[in-house]
Amino acid sequence: SIHFIVLQQPPHQPIIAANMTAEEEAKQLDSVTDRVQETELDESRSNQALSALNSAKSGSAAAASISVKKEDVDVIVAELEVTEDEATAALRDVAAEGGNLADALRRLVTS
Repeated sequence: SIHFIVLQQPPHQPIIAANMTAEEEAKQLDSVTDRVQETELDESRSNQALSALNSAKSGSAAAASISVKKEDVDVIVAELEVTEDEATAALRDVAAEGGNLADALRRLVTS
C-alpha cells in the first residue's frame, strides 16, 4: 500500500518589511525555504514509492508468465496447508530468481 504525506502549511502571514529587523527577515526567509525543501523531499519520496510499485508490478507480470509443475504445487499445498494460488505464486517468484521447490518452501515457511 502507498502512503502519501500531506504537509499542511500555516496560513501566510503578511510580511511588513518596515517593522522587521534583518534577523527577523532572515528567519522568515529560512522558514519559507524549509517548507520548499520539505515539499521537494516529499515529492521525491512519492516518486520513489511509485517507481517501486511499478517495478513490483512488472516483476509480478514476468513471474506470472513462468510455468510451474503441478506436482510442486501439490507438495507445497500438502506440506504447508496453503492455497494453490499461494503455492503457485511462491514457485513463480523463486523460479524468476533461479530457485526451485525447496527455495519456495523455505520462503513460505519464513514469510
